[in-house]
Amino acid sequence: MISTENSVPERQPQVLVLDGLTPQQGHASNKRNESENVSDETAQPPPGRTPATDELLRRVGRNLVIFQQVEHALKILTTHARFRAPASKFAERFGKHAESIRKQSMGTLAGQLTEAILLQDDSDATSREIDEAWFGFGFRIETDAESVARHEAELEELVDRRNELVHHFLPRWQAAVDGDTEAALDWLDAQREAAVGMLDRLQGWARTLETARKEHAAFLASDEGQRQMELLFLRSSNLAIMLGQAAMATPRPDGWTLLASAGHLIKRAALEELEKLGERFGHATLKAMLLATELFDVAEEPTPGGGSRTIYRINERWRLENPPVDSTVGSSNG
Repeated sequence: MISTENSVPERQPQVLVLDGLTPQQGHASNKRNESENVSDETAQPPPGRTPATDELLRRVGRNLVIFQQVEHALKILTTHARFRAPASKFAERFGKHAESIRKQSMGTLAGQLTEAILLQDDSDATSREIDEAWFGFGFRIETDAESVARHEAELEELVDRRNELVHHFLPRWQAAVDGDTEAALDWLDAQREAAVGMLDRLQGWARTLETARKEHAAFLASDEGQRQMELLFLRSSNLAIMLGQAAMATPRPDGWTLLASAGHLIKRAALEELEKLGERFGHATLKAMLLATELFDVAEEPTPGGGSRTIYRINERWRLENPPVDSTVGSSNG
């Protein structure tokens, strides 16, 4: 019954009473009722510890650590599977590359690992317009398509198992608390077996990668490694490429090209680089650089006036692939 209290002072708002409760009291009562209707799953107090539930929690923790080890191995492999950058920006870009992978989820890493290591992709991320040396490294496992598909499926299933443990284990836990501990323990053991198998595989790949990295680092630090790096820098220079273009453009019938003719063409196209030959490469003459590349056969032939001139050709062990068309490199072999 709704009634009005007649004893309230003037100007004070009337208060409605519903079954003996003010609206504020009614609202509080409704909230209490809602709390009482919360599912038993969340309202129940934590169960007391027993040897069985302690063992169950131990195996949950064990599996979570194994999954974290799998994720860590995925990050190591994905970080070092493939990377390229210009020498002057290598450390900076690699740091950003590693940081971006560090933040990725296990599911994302699983997909990237297959693409980076197992699929035979020979694409090159090096810019086609470069003005300095680029460095890079890659790690790849050669296998057949069936093995790739099997690994991909196993890794995807493992990610699903990990997600089920992290996000959906509560029903199994509640069943264990109610007495069915063995079912949850068996499920965790099967999960562990699959995770350990994948972890062994990934850690084996990671050990191989680490061995290759150490061998590579040792080689680069050696005298021969330093020589090879200098040779690579010299061979990838614009001057060496232009010498190769000149040799390929219009060689004489005997296959040789006059170095003087090539020099004239290079002087017109890249005078500044030619003038800085000694500063950049440590060679005083174009002939000295030509010899230092070890890409060309070089010879001297007599001239009608009693002198000699230098001729060269690309050594048969080497070839200049897809040389860019350059109209300034051409036909004068005198």
